[in-house]
Amino acid sequence: MRRKILKAVDLAIASVLPPVDHDTDALVVLAFHSVLQDQAEGADTAIDPFQPLTLANVESVATRMLARGYRFVTGQDIATGNLSGPAAWLTFDDGYANNLRLVPLLRRLGVPATIFVATAHTDSGQSFWWDVLYRESLKAGVAPDEIAARREALKALPPQAIHAELVTQFGAAAFRPVGELDRPMTAEELVRLTAEPMIEIGNHTHLHTILPVVDSKDQLADITRCQERLTQITGKAPVAIAYPNGNHNEHSQAAAAQAGLSVGVTCTPRLTNLSDLQDQQNRLTIGRFAGFRHGRIDRELTLATSPYGLSRPRGARHLHKTG
Repeated sequence: MRRKILKAVDLAIASVLPPVDHDTDALVVLAFHSVLQDQAEGADTAIDPFQPLTLANVESVATRMLARGYRFVTGQDIATGNLSGPAAWLTFDDGYANNLRLVPLLRRLGVPATIFVATAHTDSGQSFWWDVLYRESLKAGVAPDEIAARREALKALPPQAIHAELVTQFGAAAFRPVGELDRPMTAEELVRLTAEPMIEIGNHTHLHTILPVVDSKDQLADITRCQERLTQITGKAPVAIAYPNGNHNEHSQAAAAQAGLSVGVTCTPRLTNLSDLQDQQNRLTIGRFAGFRHGRIDRELTLATSPYGLSRPRGARHLHKTG
């Protein structure tokens, strides 16, 4: 609730204060998930409509950021220090097969993106648990608000416990994808994506574990397993991790570093000062704007690119130089 109130205040502030373009020391990271072909596909109940995004939305976001002078970068750019601002990083979590739709668009725009993959789903081919919860609960007549509350409650459990609860409630067959929209990418598709110059593959843990829910040993095992599988599948070791649900602690950061990752992204809505990325801890706790919901792209871009805001940590509020 507190975060929602702060976000509302930030939006009000950003709407009345003038935007500041071409900040040479700012990194804005944008987080997405599924990619719909068009708005009509949004009526499909195969996936949780938590963050609907169409190809047209992606193009709108990219072209607006480019028009404002932002250069799109990757985790590799951050890891190697190959950065100049203003910079933007386009990221997609989970590893949905529908992300394959991005390739022609990104080629045409010349914009790179990073897809963070939860490799257990690549291996099993099973649907993501939140989609199973949504579509099966909807069939049972549960209201969307109740489904959302249930989704948030389940996040307090380890992934194996979530899976067990949903199998008990809906049956194991509920985890079988119902179509192209909800299925995860296959290993073969990941191999093809790796060859795409506009696509970078990142670590999203093996089991999509919300890391602070489990102990430090399990955190390390889950991050390392994903790192190993992605390296085996693609021939390339990822440099970046997206912590599932944005949740992390000191054990998560240590595990990421131990697994060979040098860049980590959260879901804390803040701009990043490029000079801060010289510090390893800052590189492993980069903020992301993950609130592109309900089609309010204009509003969310205003928030993401505004230097003003109460919800940002103190050190990140004054990125834009004056005078």
